[in-house]
Amino acid sequence: MNNWEPTKEQLADWQTKGYFTIRGAIPRDNAIELRGVIKDFLLRPDPGLKTDADPMDPMGDTPQARAARFRKLSGFGPRLPLIWHHYYGSEAMTSVARYFLGDTIFLKFNSCFVKPARTGSATPWHQDNGLWRDGETEPFNFWMALDPATTENGCLQFIPGSHKLGIIPHIVYEDSIHGELPRDKVQQMIADSGVEHCELESGDVVCWHSSICHYSPPNPSPHGRIAIAGVYSTPQITRRRQYPQPYYWVLRNGELCTAFPPEQADVTEVSWPGPFPAAEKTPAPVS
Repeated sequence: MNNWEPTKEQLADWQTKGYFTIRGAIPRDNAIELRGVIKDFLLRPDPGLKTDADPMDPMGDTPQARAARFRKLSGFGPRLPLIWHHYYGSEAMTSVARYFLGDTIFLKFNSCFVKPARTGSATPWHQDNGLWRDGETEPFNFWMALDPATTENGCLQFIPGSHKLGIIPHIVYEDSIHGELPRDKVQQMIADSGVEHCELESGDVVCWHSSICHYSPPNPSPHGRIAIAGVYSTPQITRRRQYPQPYYWVLRNGELCTAFPPEQADVTEVSWPGPFPAAEKTPAPVS
């Protein structure tokens, strides 16, 4: 398989900011095709997948209304060959991960993020390893836009350099959708380092360090956006897991794993770490 290497700019961004972008990681037509596969599932009465409901008020019972309630579809990629071969198990993405992780890699996490027009909700400020709470900081995170992701429709935001701060304990507020960074801490980090908006076209990918602080705002615009995300890891990094979903091989000894369904990796399971601690008070979300 090809040996991908970052440009000097990408490597500098990775080291100093904690993230970098790959423009046109897959062809735009392929990205639009993947978007169609996901829309087909969303418009079904029951997508038949583990879903996180969007915390918006119900808007009716049509397929379109039901689709507008979803914010995330978990464990989606390994079930569909088009998404697996074009993205998670593709040479394009595994060759990028190989540069950072080596020759033997599996998929630790995969999800589809949905931000419908006018109803798409925010994902609060967090660190991925602050949510996993498994002590791992080396996995490789990647996120691809299937629709253009813009400032107007809720693109990702990063606090540059925040990956160097270590893992910050996450908490929950009364209005939290999941664990998040303490909001006063986020305000101070933004004051110190600013925020960068990561705008992407269909087929562009952003890769980031597991410790970087990031956020996705609501989508008040008339343009929805769908993206798919994943996390690659290795047997040396992931000696245990805290989530019930399976892991899947993508690369073994430098050879791309092309089988479908993908082969599950054997990773020792440990107990769930328990709920996040509650905040003493609930300030307004940080936007």
